[in-house]
Amino acid sequence: MNSLIRFFSDYYNHQDFRKFQNTLAREVYETLAKAYSNSDGEVKMVTDVCDAINGSAFRGLRFYANKIHGTRSFVEFYNQDKPTTKELADMVVISVATRDHEIVYEKVSFIQNKKEETENVWKIDQDQLYLLHNFPTFKGEKGLFKRNFRDEVVFLNNSETLGNYGLFQSPGEMILVNALTIYQLQQSNKISLSDIRKYAKNTNNSNSQFTLIDHPFWEEMAYRYLKHFPKYGSPFLNFPFLNNSIISFNIYDFIRNWSCFNIGDVASIEGKVIDNDLNKFSRILLAKTGLSVFTRYKNEIQEFDFENNIAIMVAHIDLDYKQ
Repeated sequence: MNSLIRFFSDYYNHQDFRKFQNTLAREVYETLAKAYSNSDGEVKMVTDVCDAINGSAFRGLRFYANKIHGTRSFVEFYNQDKPTTKELADMVVISVATRDHEIVYEKVSFIQNKKEETENVWKIDQDQLYLLHNFPTFKGEKGLFKRNFRDEVVFLNNSETLGNYGLFQSPGEMILVNALTIYQLQQSNKISLSDIRKYAKNTNNSNSQFTLIDHPFWEEMAYRYLKHFPKYGSPFLNFPFLNNSIISFNIYDFIRNWSCFNIGDVASIEGKVIDNDLNKFSRILLAKTGLSVFTRYKNEIQEFDFENNIAIMVAHIDLDYKQ
């Protein structure tokens, strides 16, 4: 973790890094504006956003993004006492750091994308919100989880930021909001921009992997963070990186949070698996990217079978990168 914290400490205040983030955000804005002007649907819009992001890089940080077209993946779970079948999400965002071709840190986020029903208003399916908010025990009914998970699936969602909504807004904007916040702010089965604006600023949760004093790395992380990045104070307060973002109010917010690993729930850290099922799911998607550093996971996952209709977006930090 020392090298990862040092990486962000060096990059965060680097003017060229902020310029890279801003340029990538502008390119996504241009893509969304064109999609809205063409009246594109969600699938075409997400595909074009992936194309705009894919291959972007700043030194040791590289982005992979691809919309996979195939069979939609459905899961079965209980919404209170009622058996329910829903698609888990249509986008997965992964942040992963490697050293010597080994994963040292990874976070995963499920995102369900929605276009406005009316101006600044999005309709929310309550069964899917229940799933993304609570992550009850579920099993695969069709697609990836059916093919790769024989038993029931349990995601820990320690940060409460594993499930999210990407709210597309005319004339070319996206707001990322975690499912818990949607649940808290929605009126009936809809969420409006005015509801979301009740949050005065982009609030980050304290990262549970850093704040739990019984975590095996907490002393090292506290020491290293204070040593390399003292101006932001105690690691028990909000971090500018390796944090858990609740809301990204626009594309600039989203790109900056994603590139600083502030989105999603921790799957593994320094070889220690935090969430077994989430870790396995992440390995399946990383193997699907075709990136050389991750192809090994095709052999490590028994009966690997990727069949899904989903957008995969990966931010990869290579800690062996030499400037």
